[in-house]
Amino acid sequence: MDRVLGYTTQPLYRYLVVENALDNMITDAVRWKTGADIAISNGFRFGTPIVPDASGKAPITYSDIWNMLPVNENVKTGQVTGQQIHNWMEQELHNVFAEKPLERFGGWVIRFSGMELTFKANAPKGERVQSITVGGKPLDLKREYTMAACRRTGEPDHVLCRLPNAKNPKVLDYTVHDVMEEYLKKNVTVSPKIDGRAKVLDLPSPVLSQLPNVDYVFR
Repeated sequence: MDRVLGYTTQPLYRYLVVENALDNMITDAVRWKTGADIAISNGFRFGTPIVPDASGKAPITYSDIWNMLPVNENVKTGQVTGQQIHNWMEQELHNVFAEKPLERFGGWVIRFSGMELTFKANAPKGERVQSITVGGKPLDLKREYTMAACRRTGEPDHVLCRLPNAKNPKVLDYTVHDVMEEYLKKNVTVSPKIDGRAKVLDLPSPVLSQLPNVDYVFR
C-alpha cells in the first residue's frame, strides 16, 4: 500500500462541485488508455488531499489510489450519440442542481475528459446545457462517440455511468487502478489542474456547495 507509483507537483483534492484536478487526472488517464473520445467518472466527493511539500512534489502511493477510487472496477466502453450525451448531461445537471432537494441525485457534476461543457445551474430542467464540445468541435447530435467509464457492479450492460442504451458495451480486462498505475509509471510526475472543461455561467467560481448563499471560502 505504501508503494510509490508517481509524484504530483499540484495539490490533489476533491472539494469542488463542478470540476477538480484529481478527477481530471483520472479521466485523462482512462481516455489515454482506451483511446475513447470521452472518458467519464462518476467521481467521489471526498478523499484525503495530496499536497506537495517544500520540495515541490508529493508522492502518490497505491494507498492514495484506493482513496481516489475506493471501488476498483473494470473499465467499460460503448458508443453513444451526441443526442444521448446532451440528454444525459441535462439529467446529470438536474441531479446536482434541482431546486427541489428530493430531485437531487448522484452527488456532484459528473467528471469527464475529452469533452467541454458550459451550463447554467439555475436554469429550468432541460435547459441548463449551453454548449458541449468534443475534441474541440461542437457536439454533433447525430454522430456516435466512443465513451469509456468504469463498470459498476449490478448495472445493466448498456449503462455507462447512468447513461443508458450505449451500443456495443464492452468490459475490458483491466481495472481503473491498473490504468492509474500504468499512467503514473509512464508520466512519473504529473501536474493535474482545473482547466475549465466544465464551466458554470451563473455561479461564482469555484462552486463549493449545492446550497445557495454559503459564505465560507476555499483556501
